[in-house]
Amino acid sequence: MMFGWFNRRRTPASGPDFRHVDSRAKAEALHAKGELRKLLLLPAAFGGEDIPPNVVYVPAFALGLKEQLDQGIVRQLVRDGKATRYAATPEYEGKSVIPSQIRVAATEPGHFEGTISIWGKAAEKRPSAASQIQDPTWPAFRLSSASVESMGPEDLVRAFISDYDAWNRYSHLMSERDAIAGIDAAEAAYAELSRKYCPPGQVHQPISFGSDSSHDSEREAIVDVATTDDASLVRTRHTKKVGSLVMARDHEFHLKRADGRWYLTSLLYVDEDGKYEGL
Repeated sequence: MMFGWFNRRRTPASGPDFRHVDSRAKAEALHAKGELRKLLLLPAAFGGEDIPPNVVYVPAFALGLKEQLDQGIVRQLVRDGKATRYAATPEYEGKSVIPSQIRVAATEPGHFEGTISIWGKAAEKRPSAASQIQDPTWPAFRLSSASVESMGPEDLVRAFISDYDAWNRYSHLMSERDAIAGIDAAEAAYAELSRKYCPPGQVHQPISFGSDSSHDSEREAIVDVATTDDASLVRTRHTKKVGSLVMARDHEFHLKRADGRWYLTSLLYVDEDGKYEGL
């Protein structure tokens, strides 16, 4: 018992220490000073209300991570019909009213889970991004319900574009949490993406991701398809508004049929100067 008591009371090895914030009044006082932010467990975008049972107080970085997860991943799952239920469950350490971590789940018919580690033991035991990729609930593109093995060229390209967008959001989120381990996670996730769409042994180009995905379903449309018995060329155009300008990027998706299914073998970015591999 004594060892457990000392373990609960010890100062965290790193990061914030909220052991002393043991009442809602203290949390609200820190919020008034700007040291903590108000977080809605069920976000307003999903119908959450600013009422005490739905409110916790957290440092700014945790609020930012929650918003990135909700808007970058969960929102897309809802839009794609892969999630109809949402839960954000805070967990606490000792008598503190500041969550040590928040577990987020978006489920039915898919299943996505993510954990935001904030302080105390939860933060000290935070898994690296590279290890999190082994969790089958990460990244979101694994939730795609349709089997690509039965898809024709157009549907396969559409599925790839959606999954690529999910990979980009996942990679960007993980790199924001940990710049170094985030690269490992993005590489591992891209390998999964490649195995899903490309023939065995496909070697991909160096990865690139950011806040604005190179491919996404809302802005990229198929403009032409040419298919023979065992080969297909699908051309797409990705448009983006920058102020009053509309910027367009053209892509060519090259597919081959083998072993009873279509595989993506090349993805070229096309401009007036040439074609560049991007797969």
